Amino acid sequence: MLFKGINQLLKPKSTTALRRVWFSTEATPSYFKLFPHNFPQGGPPKDPFFINEKQLRKEYRTLQSSNHPDVSSDTIASSNINQAFTHLRNPYLRLAHLIKLLHGVDITDDAVSKSMIAKFQNSSDANAMAYKSMLLQVMEAHEQLEFAEKEQELDELEDENNDRIKQAEEKIESELKKEPIDWDELITDAIKLKYWVNISNGIKDWEPGKPVHLTH
Repeated sequence: MLFKGINQLLKPKSTTALRRVWFSTEATPSYFKLFPHNFPQGGPPKDPFFINEKQLRKEYRTLQSSNHPDVSSDTIASSNINQAFTHLRNPYLRLAHLIKLLHGVDITDDAVSKSMIAKFQNSSDANAMAYKSMLLQVMEAHEQLEFAEKEQELDELEDENNDRIKQAEEKIESELKKEPIDWDELITDAIKLKYWVNISNGIKDWEPGKPVHLTH
């Protein structure tokens, strides 16, 4: 099943285990600080959430040229730069990192994500309907990817999905300007954004006859 268990709350082994996942006591290193030209103030909310991917890639190449294992013995630094770049260029991973950094919650953990989805759906009938509507959009996108025979058939889906990602990032940018930040709202935005980013990745990876796998 494509979204097996998506609406089910994961039952952790203990509340203590879930608490450890939600609020980590270990300090999280900032990926934003590894890219000071793109994030001169250390990252959002002081810096914009939006990125210029061309400028981010340029700084990445500069950093890698001076930290590559062939020219430096510090392989850890090179690995950290690679990991930071992977997170920062992906809007969902960028936001997930920011939430963990500033709020101590790891939304990439399955238990946390499912708990927040349940909390959002249970908060009101309107939210429950909105979430189901979003899931229908995701499943329709999956069907388009699965049954497409030519790459051109995905152009409309790609345009629609790019608009969704842009709108999501604009909302996130606005949320980050609020004082205090509504973290529950931001986490909900992140979970929604994950679906659109996964569709984007599915479009990029599409090949005729290749099975479609959208992670969630």
